[in-house]
Amino acid sequence: MNKQQELIFRKALQSRNPQAILDVAQKFHNLGEPMIADLLKRLAKSLWEKGFGRNRPQVAFGGAGDMYSQAQEKLNDLGASPLLVVDGLWGPKSKAALSAFQKANPPLVIDGILGPKSCTALGITYSSTTGGAATPGGKADIAAYTVAKNANATLGLTENEIQYVLAVARGEGFYGNGWSPSASTIALSQKHGLTGYEGVGSNNWGAEQGSGDAGNFPHVDHHADGSSYVGNYRKWSTPEKGYTSIAKTVLSGLKRGTAGATEIRAAINKGNLHDAVYAQRANGYFELAADKYLAAVIKNYNAIGNAVGWPKLLSESGITPVVATIATGGVGIILVLLAGGLFLFRKTLFGR
Repeated sequence: MNKQQELIFRKALQSRNPQAILDVAQKFHNLGEPMIADLLKRLAKSLWEKGFGRNRPQVAFGGAGDMYSQAQEKLNDLGASPLLVVDGLWGPKSKAALSAFQKANPPLVIDGILGPKSCTALGITYSSTTGGAATPGGKADIAAYTVAKNANATLGLTENEIQYVLAVARGEGFYGNGWSPSASTIALSQKHGLTGYEGVGSNNWGAEQGSGDAGNFPHVDHHADGSSYVGNYRKWSTPEKGYTSIAKTVLSGLKRGTAGATEIRAAINKGNLHDAVYAQRANGYFELAADKYLAAVIKNYNAIGNAVGWPKLLSESGITPVVATIATGGVGIILVLLAGGLFLFRKTLFGR
């Protein structure tokens, strides 16, 4: 995306007008940005389901000719369970069905991504203008921010808290995308009777153990002394639920209870990454040296900000109240513009 397209995308994320969002998604689809289009389609669909807008239209592009729709049809023909809705939206169920197909058809990489080799195996034509694999970073950061915004309708976090949770989640498990195993992980997993691919499609954003709404999955972890063991990790039915889980964990006080939760949230809402990370360590979230974890969080925060273009509300030593007011005021201005101006921006962007 160029800078003008990025501006429109960010404004669309803040909109509550599903039809306007869908119109922008259609244009991104036509410009050969299917991942961006899919994210906006999901957002529009979510808003319609929550009662925003009227006369909800079909949100799939391209009908049966769309590469993703064709893949869903093929996977249904091959016995996908549960059956997929053929709508061109490449969500968790579609990814899981494709991962199962890839697992049954070596040497395909088991990643749930509809790339050229998977398309050939399914007997459909791959097109770089209607689909393809997401590149590392960038689009994944944008996708994660969209998920966080969708989930926030029920979580009710501040923008500072959303940004901090994403900076942590990026390093913990790359928003649930970090479960594709390396060769060494596969070898170790096989020693424990596993394949190493059990976590693919789990929507587990933070290597959290326990059970989610979709159950759990086994994965090899290590004790403090370096010995390996098999733990059970949470499996979630949607990315939003995976994000919600890690958000609640990060912002909780863990072993310090209410006092720990109060301290970390106060630091985050003051914009102070240093104090937030040190509170997080004191709460028992991680054992790594706090300064090293802080460096990683800062790096991730800046990377996401560059991709998403969010208002910079956090820094190592804190954002001053004046800067924070200007930043949040900027968001307010964007929201006012979106109330009646998204169509104008859309016409400017796409020459309509």
